[in-house]
Amino acid sequence: MCRRFHFSRLCRLFHHSFRSFTDKSTLSISKAEEKSLLITLSQVFSQIKLWTSDFDSDSDNADHGEPLEDNSTCHLSPSECILDITNTSMFLLAVESRYVQHLVGNVVVSVSEFVVTSGRCWEEFLKSLCFYFEMVMCKVISSSLGTPVRAKCLDTESLDCKLDLRVLLDDAGWNFVGAIVLVLRTILKRLKTEEEEDDDDNDDADDDEIVEVYLKALGSCLQNIPWNLFDGIFIDDNEFSGYFVQLLCSMVSQSSVPETVAIHEIVNIFPKILTWCFVKQGESCSHTRISQYVRHKILVLMSRLSSLVDLDCIMVVSWLQLINNYFHDLLLESVAQLEADQNDCLKDSPFNGTSYRHLQRRAVFLYLKLTFSLIKSKERCKKQCACGDVNSCSKKGFTALYEWIQKQLPANIIVNFELYDGSCKSFTKSFLQLYMHEDDMLFEVLLLLTYIQQIGEDWTSQVVEKDIVFLLLDIFDTVHLFHLFLSELHYDHQVLLDYLISKYTGASCAEYILRCLRIICDQWRSFLEYPHLVEVGSHSSYKRRKVTNDSCIQQELSSVSVCDQFPISSKTNYNNEKTCKQPFHDARDCLLLLKKSIESLHQKDLFPYNPQVLLRRLRRFQELCST
Repeated sequence: MCRRFHFSRLCRLFHHSFRSFTDKSTLSISKAEEKSLLITLSQVFSQIKLWTSDFDSDSDNADHGEPLEDNSTCHLSPSECILDITNTSMFLLAVESRYVQHLVGNVVVSVSEFVVTSGRCWEEFLKSLCFYFEMVMCKVISSSLGTPVRAKCLDTESLDCKLDLRVLLDDAGWNFVGAIVLVLRTILKRLKTEEEEDDDDNDDADDDEIVEVYLKALGSCLQNIPWNLFDGIFIDDNEFSGYFVQLLCSMVSQSSVPETVAIHEIVNIFPKILTWCFVKQGESCSHTRISQYVRHKILVLMSRLSSLVDLDCIMVVSWLQLINNYFHDLLLESVAQLEADQNDCLKDSPFNGTSYRHLQRRAVFLYLKLTFSLIKSKERCKKQCACGDVNSCSKKGFTALYEWIQKQLPANIIVNFELYDGSCKSFTKSFLQLYMHEDDMLFEVLLLLTYIQQIGEDWTSQVVEKDIVFLLLDIFDTVHLFHLFLSELHYDHQVLLDYLISKYTGASCAEYILRCLRIICDQWRSFLEYPHLVEVGSHSSYKRRKVTNDSCIQQELSSVSVCDQFPISSKTNYNNEKTCKQPFHDARDCLLLLKKSIESLHQKDLFPYNPQVLLRRLRRFQELCST
């Protein structure tokens, strides 16, 4: 059965199923009509799913389902069929019923799967959806401003709308725009799910191309929307704002190339997105207006964009100001947390409306990431600095970081050494515990903080006051942080090994340990004389990880003896007995056991990558331990 017939059959299905609804001159429906439409939508959805499976079946000639009452041949091409189907779908999506909108969305997503599986008209389908998105957005902007705004897509002749658009657009509002955005996001999520489920490497290139076409089509659409007109518009529809932020997050997570129209446009419109979400007409910015989950997604979007795009100094300063404006409550919140809350995963969740912990963690991470981007601007001085003054950018970074830390510490601690020392140690430990259960951020944060060690007094004295530098060095000292990090793991080398062999944390964990070992070997006395006694058994944030299911690796690990090849000076007690240990001994034993485990796995080709560089650093560490 040819592909053209498949599309013709789909087109006839829509025509005969929804003709009685699309012939109406109004989008409002009675309860009886709503019930009938819901039943029809469910039937159409099931039929499309069944036909989609025909593409992959051997029986191409099988015609599943009841025959249509009119079996006349459809004379439309596949591209024309797609446009006709999209017209009908968008008309139904505008119907004033949440239940109808939900089922129409499911039908459109099923059509997208049908089109992808068919291997034809994918670009035409996306362009038709983007056409309506742009057109409805411009209509809603026109209504809000009281000034006609013509969509750029109407200047093209690529789309021929079959339905009366006046019926569709006269009463269009943000709710309708939100419904279209939700459909676009669901389609992208479904593409991602199918890509993850596809184990055939030969299809990777095709999958990438499908996503690329999606991002290109939607990126061009975003570029055409007159965002400059949004300055005087207040969007009083939280669902639209939430759906739109989620769509952008999905787009950014799918893009591996920063220099695309979509990513460029998302960066440009980002400040306006925050205004939509936080500011209501006649009110100042307030975080209470949106859900915790949307705030979480905004922070995720900012983090992803900051990793994907090399923001210039002016943009970084602008984003720091945005965080201060819209997430100031999270920055002001103390990083200290009661021990009872450390392991409460359900309480510390984006879906928990009473928890700020996950939001604080994200906001602080992003704030640090941006401040360090400014601090390191001198390191990138070979590139053209947008603001024209590299030292000025560095100073802004130092100042922003110092101002945040000042708010976390008691006032006037610099003049009181006893208070200063205790407050710094307490803050450092609380800060580390904030990220110990978040593997995706933990090593990114720790890697950022190792840069503090590279700050030299002569270099910074020209940029910022020495007191600021000394405070940052005392709080984020790499050697002390590494000691604390190991103590939070109860010096369990298997947890470190789990981090190293994980496909999610392996690279960042290896880089962090390498940096720390280099600094430790250069500052050996500081590592050796780390003054804090560790009370074993009292670490509430400890969490044992098992991130690998490789039976060969687990079997090999179980055979590694903790007493072979070198003596262990002290064994950690995990049975709630509180005994004081010198941190150096526990850290030494942990790292040497780690070295032994890596060597054993590497000799049997069980380690997932070449660990020779890491082993050389660990051997150097062992040599220093023997002196």
